[in-house]
Amino acid sequence: MSEFNSHIPVMLDEVLSFVPKGKKITYLDLTLGRAGHASNIMDKMLAGSTFIGVDRDQEALSYCEQYLSRYGKTVKQYFLHSTFSKAIPILRKSGFAGADLILMDIGVSSPQFDDPKRGFSYRYDALLDMRMDQGDSLTAKTVINTYSETELIRVFRDLGQCKIYYPVVKKILKVREEKEIETTFELVDIIKNSLPARELRKEGHPAKQFFLGLRYEVNHEIDELKSALKEALNFLNPKGRLIVISFNSEEDKIVKDAFKAVSENSHVDKYKKGQDESGYILLTKKPLVPTEKEIEENNRSKPSILRAIERR
Repeated sequence: MSEFNSHIPVMLDEVLSFVPKGKKITYLDLTLGRAGHASNIMDKMLAGSTFIGVDRDQEALSYCEQYLSRYGKTVKQYFLHSTFSKAIPILRKSGFAGADLILMDIGVSSPQFDDPKRGFSYRYDALLDMRMDQGDSLTAKTVINTYSETELIRVFRDLGQCKIYYPVVKKILKVREEKEIETTFELVDIIKNSLPARELRKEGHPAKQFFLGLRYEVNHEIDELKSALKEALNFLNPKGRLIVISFNSEEDKIVKDAFKAVSENSHVDKYKKGQDESGYILLTKKPLVPTEKEIEENNRSKPSILRAIERR
């Protein structure tokens, strides 16, 4: 097992508050990671419940199958190596009809960030990789060294939402004419040497948004999120709950819009009989954010945003 398996689940108390109580449930974790949330939720699940763990990272799945084996006598367990957008169609074909609780803790897990060989972090010198699924062919190195100027602009401007991107794109194109750009630190140096001094003086690492755009491109994370939200909402059983934790305003807006689209016309007048009560109800009219205490104990929780919804 990898030495980078330590993971502190963010907003754990808030997540646990939405776990259905007093009945056997089917719990689907679409972003299993190192089972930080899953293990705590399974502590509360009644015997005879069902757990389904999904991750596109085989290393994470292998770890979790061993780590969660202690629950095997009381909770039926299934593990699936898949992107979360494809997981539910696969589950349907396997005979699963729905879930009472679905969790999506999106983004890169701490073990992926902390393992230098995965190439996600601008703080470690490593090969440009950034694949969540090591079986995928597209890497950050491929993007940096083969994408056209127009494609690189799209990655940094549209996906990474970088404010000043063209000098970096221009420098990448020039450098790669001489040699391939292979490592995270090579890319960080290009970024730092291309941006104006006023950008370098701003709070935060100058490479952060560039690396985010690359990560999104390599793993198709925005499209994955949009597709998975639709699948998850449709897979909920009546009274089933979907919890989504995102880590930036772009991701949160996608979640907010998806929830709004299905819950907007779901108001029910309890005095009016015979009305259609299908639909969804928001469990978080305003998103939940971590407490100051949690941020002090785990600074990585700071940007997390939680929204939850329930199917009627």
